[in-house]
Amino acid sequence: MFERTKPFAAAIWKRFRGYPLFVQLLLIVPILCAIALTLLVGNIGLALMGTAVAINSVVAGWIGGVLILVLGKAGIIVAKEHKKKG
Repeated sequence: MFERTKPFAAAIWKRFRGYPLFVQLLLIVPILCAIALTLLVGNIGLALMGTAVAINSVVAGWIGGVLILVLGKAGIIVAKEHKKKG
């Protein structure tokens, strides 16, 4: 039944693992943040937490995940530069 999908999935996995670690994390972490925010809070919970407009928790999770990764990478770069100077 899955004879055609197994090589396709293996090719996708091989291509994904060929990317640098940061790119892999950039693809995975926002998805995990979106799922976690949806499971923990939900869309109605975001509306009740004081936001004037009901925010979709999947969108908020993606934005949060991307910000976490970008700011984390920026922090690593700043720490390396600070270490080189001092």
